[in-house]
Amino acid sequence: MIRTLRFAAFSCLVLPACKKGDAIPAYVVIPAVTLSATPEEGGATSRITDVWVSVNDRSMGVWELPAKVPVLASGGNSLSITPAIKRNGSFDDRLRYPFYTTWNGTVELVPEQTIEVDPVVFYEEAANFWVESFDEAGSDFNVSEDSDTTLLLYTAAEHPEITLDGTSCSGFVLEPDRDRISIYTDQGFAGASGPSFVEMDYSTDIDLTLGVTYIEDGVSRATPWAVLVPTTGVGGLRWNKIYIEVSSFIGEGSISDRDLYITAALPGGQASAHVYLDNIKLVRRDP
Repeated sequence: MIRTLRFAAFSCLVLPACKKGDAIPAYVVIPAVTLSATPEEGGATSRITDVWVSVNDRSMGVWELPAKVPVLASGGNSLSITPAIKRNGSFDDRLRYPFYTTWNGTVELVPEQTIEVDPVVFYEEAANFWVESFDEAGSDFNVSEDSDTTLLLYTAAEHPEITLDGTSCSGFVLEPDRDRISIYTDQGFAGASGPSFVEMDYSTDIDLTLGVTYIEDGVSRATPWAVLVPTTGVGGLRWNKIYIEVSSFIGEGSISDRDLYITAALPGGQASAHVYLDNIKLVRRDP
């Protein structure tokens, strides 16, 4: 089945039955795009949902993964695949992720036949990382004084059923007698121009709020930035990854001492809540 985004505009090249003269398309199948990343880059988890595809520098449009792209060409052809993500988790906001590289290769196309490619992409060299992967006993997240529970560490050896990528993760449990938590960084992130994103792997059965703190005109301020809805039912486990754009926050020149926080509270009538966190990154351009 050929799947495309509703908002993408394509010529007749995207239709299997469409011919230009007597030309018959070949098909390029892209099951997924894989990220390769070092531990210093926060690991290789990703949620690449779409791709921009070009053949011989000619755009074939935007395709939802897995994709089957018809191409009116034969023989050796250059192929470019640029990964895209859902900005802020929004279904209708697909974005070429500015920190992933474009995959380039050569494919031998035969009309009516299918060729499968398995692109691997990397982080751009200009990407600058702050990472909390919870792989050590300590954490760069502090628990606020008004919280009545604390962060837990789940190791792969003790909790293989919980951890995401074979390394440790963190999380917390809320119950009626310990029903709220707020965790925050104390990094004082410097400003940077260009795109900035918070990446995060998480599983939650309640709403989470990711917010920002900063100093403006000598006053400390806190602003909720994004609400992460449950990924699973109560007591379940289902990891998701989100890319939250914070470019305007990081790029704002009139503020200082930028930091992040995450808050959660047990909903009324719910007996418990389970939240798991891993591979939290702030990704920016080098200043």
